[in-house]
Amino acid sequence: MTVTMKKILIFLSLGFTIWLLSCSEKKSSSEVSYDCTTVDSSLRQPQTIAEALNLINALPKPLGLDCFLLALKPPLKVFATNSTFSAQPAQGNSSPRIFIIQNTLVLSVVPSGSGRTFLEFGELKSGQSFKAEIQFPIDNSVTYEQINNHLSSGGTNSSCVSCHFAEAKSPYTTGKSLFISNILRPDESQRVGQTFMKIQAETCNSETNKYRCDILKAIYMNGAAYDASFPY
Repeated sequence: MTVTMKKILIFLSLGFTIWLLSCSEKKSSSEVSYDCTTVDSSLRQPQTIAEALNLINALPKPLGLDCFLLALKPPLKVFATNSTFSAQPAQGNSSPRIFIIQNTLVLSVVPSGSGRTFLEFGELKSGQSFKAEIQFPIDNSVTYEQINNHLSSGGTNSSCVSCHFAEAKSPYTTGKSLFISNILRPDESQRVGQTFMKIQAETCNSETNKYRCDILKAIYMNGAAYDASFPY
């Protein structure tokens, strides 16, 4: 093989390697954008449990909780609390339970601890609220039966009944029922403010706790979250 031919082969090999790296970087970037934000804009501001399910089911699978949160249209109204009195307890001020307020629909998450993989739903109805729950990641479309049964493990009462009284099953939509019970408002004195939480999102260490960082950044940085009053 001549020296000239060797140089040509080396040049072609180098060019092919650069092209592969370029394609890989572009693919990664486009995947993040598609997975979490490229969805019909009409779905990105759910006001009911039904609309939240529509958003979940429209997003690609497997779906992580951080990706669902990124899909919510900013800015987000939030109420973060350090209360541990919940099936989704806070882990101190730095990892509070965070309520995301979408008018009469309230979503709740916690960035660390035993409840970190769950999304809880509450929707106002005649002075009480419908309640539901789903665990992430999600691999397939979510049904009403899943969000209902997850709270009760197939039993007659939900895991909410010890804190939210007057629980019953009530028709939610045609042929579908959900648990409904009394509302328990978070205590204003236990609120963790947006300024502190934005600092937590900006300074969290992804190498030591990536999951927590992803949740906080999705809400307080990408979601531009700000403190709001609890709606009911």
